[in-house]
Amino acid sequence: MVAAELARSLHLGGSRESQRRHVRAVIEHLRDNGSMVVAKRQRGYWLAGDLSLWNDYLDSRQIDAKRVLGETHKRKRMLADAKGQGLLFDQRIRYGVATCGVA
Repeated sequence: MVAAELARSLHLGGSRESQRRHVRAVIEHLRDNGSMVVAKRQRGYWLAGDLSLWNDYLDSRQIDAKRVLGETHKRKRMLADAKGQGLLFDQRIRYGVATCGVA
């Protein structure tokens, strides 16, 4: 089920972005309480039927996080280069649904 459908079924008001944030908070709460909720960008959210699917999902999230950290490290080096040309680039890293700022 996609976030918009979940927001409608939960009778959430507000803007689309506030609805998305609230849905993500609900999903995180469910995960914290042991529910195996999987999220895919175009497919939405669903409950994992078995532990192997859940573990595959968790592994893919770790890989995504490592990529974001690696990109952030590369951008920090570009920003610190001797000629300062790294400052010509956007200082945010986007990968999937994650966005990280570079300090």
